[in-house]
Amino acid sequence: MKFLELNNRNNSLNLFRLIFASFVLIRHSFVVFGADINSYMPHCLDVVMSFAVPFFFYISGYLITASAIKNDFKTFLKKRLARIYPAYFVCILLIVILFAPLAFTIINNGSFDLISYLNLNPSPARFFIYALPLNLFENNIGTLLQAIHADNWNVSIWTLIFEFGCYIAVAIVMMVLMKSRIRKNHYPKMLFVIYLILGIAYTLMPDSSSKALIYFKLGLYLFSMFFAGGFVYLIKDKLVFSYKLLALAVIYCAVCMAFFSRNAAGIYIAIPMTYILLVLSVKIKSPKFIKENDLSYGTYIYAWPVQCLIAILITFNNINITVWEYLVCVWILTTVFAAFSWFIIEKPILKKVR
Repeated sequence: MKFLELNNRNNSLNLFRLIFASFVLIRHSFVVFGADINSYMPHCLDVVMSFAVPFFFYISGYLITASAIKNDFKTFLKKRLARIYPAYFVCILLIVILFAPLAFTIINNGSFDLISYLNLNPSPARFFIYALPLNLFENNIGTLLQAIHADNWNVSIWTLIFEFGCYIAVAIVMMVLMKSRIRKNHYPKMLFVIYLILGIAYTLMPDSSSKALIYFKLGLYLFSMFFAGGFVYLIKDKLVFSYKLLALAVIYCAVCMAFFSRNAAGIYIAIPMTYILLVLSVKIKSPKFIKENDLSYGTYIYAWPVQCLIAILITFNNINITVWEYLVCVWILTTVFAAFSWFIIEKPILKKVR
């Protein structure tokens, strides 16, 4: 048994975030293509991939808590905005000026009329304006997606408003704790209590048809997992590695994922799964390119519009391909956009705010 050596140089968290983004890409590809994923791969693998968003929030909670402790609130907020918003802004802009116009052109047999495109209902301008504040609503441009298995232009972005809310919440909590008379060794207890309260509130809150209450409950779910990751960060210096502990954590998580709903299990396994992911990030060597270049965010935000565009292309041109061929096409084109996002937008901006 020995302490985990957790630092930015020897862990592979970029690799795991890219894997989780790829899980989302794979599952969404089957949805947009209109294929049953369980007919093509083991159900247990689909279950693991369905936890991609919770896995994201565990790791994000861990990393963002570190940032909240190391930076004053103004610097923290500037860094978080720089990390999430510019790439998001360019993505929604490209949906309006590239993806949707291409879809319009394909649907109209290769003909594009700018006036007709701008007059679609909902209009491209409405989509863009509503999307600017990380909005969850109004994600359509006309009826361009009507012929495929999609009901808006970017399904994945629904988590971003919650993630940014988590950034603000953990920064405020850590700022209050550090300015209070509470001793540092009690900080983990405070985050653990917040995790418990949010998780219990989510579990006890009844389902509702009200959109506001649905999103409030979803917020409880995601915030709970985020604070669980933050709790693990605060106890990281006490974390030890042992195969017995790792095995127990894996068994516990597997049982919860198999017998509870995804959302309930996401809360129940938050702390042990964060431990598992940290152990794997230390034990599994990441390729140097992936360690130094984070393509996960670009993969996450571009996969869905790419999937929609390719689905429209094959639908309106009667192209006969398998779901695996579709998935490969999606993966290649998404990677191109993810690389563009990282090297042209994310990386240069992040260098400026360090």
